[in-house]
Amino acid sequence: MGLLRLLRRPPALWARSPTRGLPSPIWAQHPPPCRPSGGRPYKAVIFDMGGVLIPSPSSVATEWEASNHIPSGTIIKALVAGGEKGPWMRFMRGEMTVEGFLQAFGTQCSEMIKLPVPVGSFFSLLTSGQVAKQFSVMTEAINRIRAEGLKTAVLSNNFYLPSGESFLPLDRKQFDVVVESCLEGICKPDPRIYKICLQRLQVEPTESIFLDDLAHNLKAAAQLGIHTIKVNDAESALKELETLLGFSLRKIIPNTCSVRKTMEIPRDSLEKYLKNFLGSQAAVSGPMEVLQFSHGQSNPTYSIRLANHHLVLRKKPPGKLLPSAHAVEREFRIIKALHDAGLPVPKVLDLCEDSSIIGTPFYLMEYCPGQIYKEASLPGLDPSQRKAIYTAMNQVLCQLHRVDVKAAGLEDYGKHGDYVQRQVQTWTKQYRATETSTVPAMERLIEWLPQHLPKAQKATVVHGDFRLDNLIFHPEKAEVLAILDWELSTLGDPLSDVAYNCMAHYLPSDFPLIKGLSDLDVTQLGIPTAEEYFKMYCRQMEIPAAENWNFYMAFSFFRVAAILQGVYKRSLKGQSSSAAAEQSGKLVEFMSNLAWDFAVKEGFRIFKGLPTPKLSTRAYGVWASRRPPLLPGGTRSLATASKAPQAAAPKGVLIISPEALPEPVRELHGRLEKFIETHVYPIEQDLRNHQMSEARWTPAPQIEKLKVASSDATNIESSIREERGGYVVNGHKWWISGILDPRCQLCVFMGKTDPHAPRHQQQSVLLVPMETPGIKVIRPLSVYGLEDPPGGHGEVLFENVWVPKDHLVLGPGRGFEIAQGRLGPGRIHHCMRLIGYSERTLALMKERVKSRVAFGKPLVEQGTILADIAKSRADIDQARLLVLKAAHLMDVAGNKAAALDIAMIKMVAPTMALRVIDRAIQAFGAAGLNSDSPLAQFFSWARALRLADGPDEVHRATVARMELKR
Repeated sequence: MGLLRLLRRPPALWARSPTRGLPSPIWAQHPPPCRPSGGRPYKAVIFDMGGVLIPSPSSVATEWEASNHIPSGTIIKALVAGGEKGPWMRFMRGEMTVEGFLQAFGTQCSEMIKLPVPVGSFFSLLTSGQVAKQFSVMTEAINRIRAEGLKTAVLSNNFYLPSGESFLPLDRKQFDVVVESCLEGICKPDPRIYKICLQRLQVEPTESIFLDDLAHNLKAAAQLGIHTIKVNDAESALKELETLLGFSLRKIIPNTCSVRKTMEIPRDSLEKYLKNFLGSQAAVSGPMEVLQFSHGQSNPTYSIRLANHHLVLRKKPPGKLLPSAHAVEREFRIIKALHDAGLPVPKVLDLCEDSSIIGTPFYLMEYCPGQIYKEASLPGLDPSQRKAIYTAMNQVLCQLHRVDVKAAGLEDYGKHGDYVQRQVQTWTKQYRATETSTVPAMERLIEWLPQHLPKAQKATVVHGDFRLDNLIFHPEKAEVLAILDWELSTLGDPLSDVAYNCMAHYLPSDFPLIKGLSDLDVTQLGIPTAEEYFKMYCRQMEIPAAENWNFYMAFSFFRVAAILQGVYKRSLKGQSSSAAAEQSGKLVEFMSNLAWDFAVKEGFRIFKGLPTPKLSTRAYGVWASRRPPLLPGGTRSLATASKAPQAAAPKGVLIISPEALPEPVRELHGRLEKFIETHVYPIEQDLRNHQMSEARWTPAPQIEKLKVASSDATNIESSIREERGGYVVNGHKWWISGILDPRCQLCVFMGKTDPHAPRHQQQSVLLVPMETPGIKVIRPLSVYGLEDPPGGHGEVLFENVWVPKDHLVLGPGRGFEIAQGRLGPGRIHHCMRLIGYSERTLALMKERVKSRVAFGKPLVEQGTILADIAKSRADIDQARLLVLKAAHLMDVAGNKAAALDIAMIKMVAPTMALRVIDRAIQAFGAAGLNSDSPLAQFFSWARALRLADGPDEVHRATVARMELKR
């Protein structure tokens, strides 16, 4: 569940991995190729099948001959008889059917011994699961080779079965390449089949090792430059292979690899220390085995085998570290205290604070066997098992939070009270210390989180990184045997653990660090939703459910983003223990955007909880009557809210039709279409009637039931001056959209703070509550006679309006930057609405011309009407594709790179819409001019949008200038 353990140490540090074939994390699959101490790097190991991975035909024949009273050696002699043209070789090249082979082979055997030979029973035994079973020692070796990043292949002389399938009783997932003689039509020792294998592996002959039990096959491989190993017995062959590769192939510890070069520890010094600590048995033991768990990114962790002892060593990383980070001493203390208190944790053995032993402090614990579930979706389990696993996880979290800190001797393990506030400060400080570039969402969170802290916080032991893959489960039942990774533990708010535990619910199943659940049907899987999981926790703890759940989720994702930034910074300095730490830098923005999503949700929750203001019936001159503030404390979070990009949306892929969208998005698209057809189209006329009624300046009840600026910002002359410890604003504003809505409680005011600064640094943006004295809404402005109630577009006067200094957005002189930042998405939104107008217009036009008759025949049969429909369809789709391209460029390259396309769509979309709407009005006749249809309103707004966010002339000039520079 979540990310931190993947960032801080491997998922199976103290446990056997699951037996259900869970895939390795992406960075554990292909580390750098192995380079043995002898010198040459190997990239691939190629295995023969019979005699190497499974029993050879000769060994099966010996046993079969004895039990069937056939002279020894008969089968082998028959197999080699005839050489390349004999039935066995032809059978393995796929040139003979099973029936044809058995007939020819039986004849050969019978002629040799002058007796009938039941070759059919030999063939059945050869291909049976009884003998055709992969040697376990070879399975372990293959897994180990792949864990080290080398490729594997099976190169087999095999044949077709009666079913038509080839005889390959192996798990093909073990191998990067499978080459079968019957499919290729070539058998070993033909050099061509070796070349095919090397080509598919994409390695040179000298970069590969080939294992076979037959000398003539090995000779052919060696002549090509492949290093060969003769397999007489598996143990001897594996020892030779270990020597070549430079790492052990037996006694595999899941998710371990050879110690990376940057993470080497002094073995002699450590072995001396351990032998002294463990006593006489270890003192006379063989060599110490040291492996590194494959992808911890915080405190490097090692598997240590010495004599009969299997230990786990966890140490601080090398280099200069951030204050209070990587405190292995605290980890040792908490694990020991909780073990004594009866919590399921590993048994710690020793803490060494002497840095002279291996370069940093470290501690030792026992290796704890069990099962770790790496994926939150629990593949391979049935729904009832998944539910039981999540229930057990919830129960052990409650058990942790019930620990009596005084009785456990942990009263001073952390400060009491204000945990979340201190955590926000800590991770903000850590983020600032490792910051490499500006991440807008992190800047907003750093400002927003301290203003929305929980009021009451209970203090318990908190894990800080609690999730599914930090737990070791009993291999046969849903019982937690051990909780791992206590680096972030302290005394604090237990709800932070619960929220963090639910992070995987909001991550997609293809997320690069850990596979989440957001795009899966958790109910069908048997997994509780995040809300259900939280309620389960509250029931067990006998506490009421917290309302500010979204805050805790925002805090959790913010914390992970800060940690990811630290991991990335350490990777730049070469201090991270993970080969893939660099990718964490790309995920900081994604995680912080997720955090900001929850912050926005929390802001709306607070907003919705405020009393609904009474709808005003005041005259225009007094629109500025006092209103309650938008949010307690006068926050400005919603004004800078930005929607995080969808996690699953692939970068660089341009989708041009709904059919090409991912399944969840297609489903959403279908629901949207159904919603519009069911709820929006039927009330169009009612909405037009409401806009012409006396109640037009109140929100339309039909809409309420359904609810999910200047063209040159430097021209703004309204003033903002410092005065009385705040700012005083003065200005006369026009076309202020939405300000007449009785629910409007906050306006975004742009004005000049420094007229003498550079042109684009003169303006600033303030958030001004509408209750502030000095704001007067003079009147609504109409667009072609339409006032657009209830929001309208007002003429507003600001006279000596005072606001506090903390209402300034981002900082002085950044108004133009803020305005430009929203213009690109805003212009795309305008164009999307225009395309929507046009699509609705064309639909209405098609309905109209099918039902109306003129000059003795339906309008749809008139040539000019048909031409207009064709032109409208082409116009709409051309504009749609241009808008889609602009939006796509913004997604993958940013606003600046998409500037030309944004200017073009702003120039193209309104005129396109006007053409389409005008054609429809012609088809409707006089009926298209009144409010019986939306055409007149569509036309008015399409024309108005040729001025909104800048007149067409400005955008045409921009396009021309950019074109001339190309």
